[in-house]
Amino acid sequence: MVLARPLLLETHRKPTDLTHGLFRFPGRFHPPLVTYLLGLHPEARIIGDPMVGSGTVAVEAAASRKDGLYSDVDPLSCLLARAKSRPVDPDWLLGTVQSIIAEAQPFAKAGTECHEALHCISNLEGSTSFRAPPNVFHWFEPYIVVNLCKTLQSVAKVDCSSRRRDALLAVFAGVLRRLSRADPNTSSGLEVTKVRLEALKCGLSFDMARELTRKANLLSQGYRELRKTSGMVDVEVVQHDARNWSALCAQREKWPDLIITSPCYISAIEYWRRHKLEYCWLGLVPPENLTAMKHRFLGMGEEEPEVEKLPDHVQRTYTKLYNMGRRSDAKILARYFGDSSRWLAEIATVLGRTGGTAYVVVGSNTNHGLTINTPYALQQIASSVGLSTSCFMQYRIKNSYMQYPTKGKRIRVESILKIVTGS
Repeated sequence: MVLARPLLLETHRKPTDLTHGLFRFPGRFHPPLVTYLLGLHPEARIIGDPMVGSGTVAVEAAASRKDGLYSDVDPLSCLLARAKSRPVDPDWLLGTVQSIIAEAQPFAKAGTECHEALHCISNLEGSTSFRAPPNVFHWFEPYIVVNLCKTLQSVAKVDCSSRRRDALLAVFAGVLRRLSRADPNTSSGLEVTKVRLEALKCGLSFDMARELTRKANLLSQGYRELRKTSGMVDVEVVQHDARNWSALCAQREKWPDLIITSPCYISAIEYWRRHKLEYCWLGLVPPENLTAMKHRFLGMGEEEPEVEKLPDHVQRTYTKLYNMGRRSDAKILARYFGDSSRWLAEIATVLGRTGGTAYVVVGSNTNHGLTINTPYALQQIASSVGLSTSCFMQYRIKNSYMQYPTKGKRIRVESILKIVTGS
């Protein structure tokens, strides 16, 4: 086991190669790590990731000519994973994006009034599944709202396969945050930061044609690279809950013999809040369903947690938080590990069918000064569902700014748990 060293893995590609640079997805896998783990199992036939995030495992597995079954509860994750791992004709993508830009001309300019933007929103929502997010003018300048509505109406008219539509929508997903008043670089959530407000006061403007062209070029180049290596692989990405993953495997008749996954941190990255701009504009989640979307993520349900079933040290942390008056945090903590027992049981079912191996990448968590040893807790839970675990590797995190609270003690080390069947 390598202890607390920086993660330095030799690879012939940069972490931003292929399609990895399309979207600034928080907490994503380091692509060379996935390549390394895949290389340890050349005999693996089907790769799986029940919490696929932005699709790093799917992309790297496709590049290694491996079939795969991937899922996530987050519809934006599924869109990105599909689009990034299943290349379409890059020339078609570039040409279509340029046609959409041309059709939307002339673009609205700064100084556009809100009533003009509201009229465009009404037209968009009356003819497509795309929706403006709540408080749209908090996040977007009126002229950008007009231009988004015009270009998305053009997208809705494109007659193409679902695979090509995914690619188009993924390009838009890659630009939405950059065209908004929200800070594109913040990792803690969706915010209009002081830095962003200062930039806007100093004349920051947004060029939709440039941003769309840049992302289309990036994705097209990634497709060219991926097509050289991926061959005719079978990549399937489904919106599905990891807590019931074996049912998806049975339904699709695909049982992964190598699983590489990483659950979200407790209270670390609020995907349902961070992604609401993409959810709405791309028609993935209607604005009225955003709250319901929140409750689908690990630990964020509304049921009362079964604290007595948790590992002892998790129970102790729960009690401390509860006694500190942090009852909501305490319940999220307990539900998170309760949910973890469910997805680990699903992995046990799949590995019991294939006799394969799983790798789970996870770090500890901090909550109001309390440290929760998540890797150790997951090992205890895995043992209770008939799995054998070992800490395969530990490495020091370079970027620890994905953690709440954003000040104070931070977790600096992540662990890779190796999991097989048997106690």
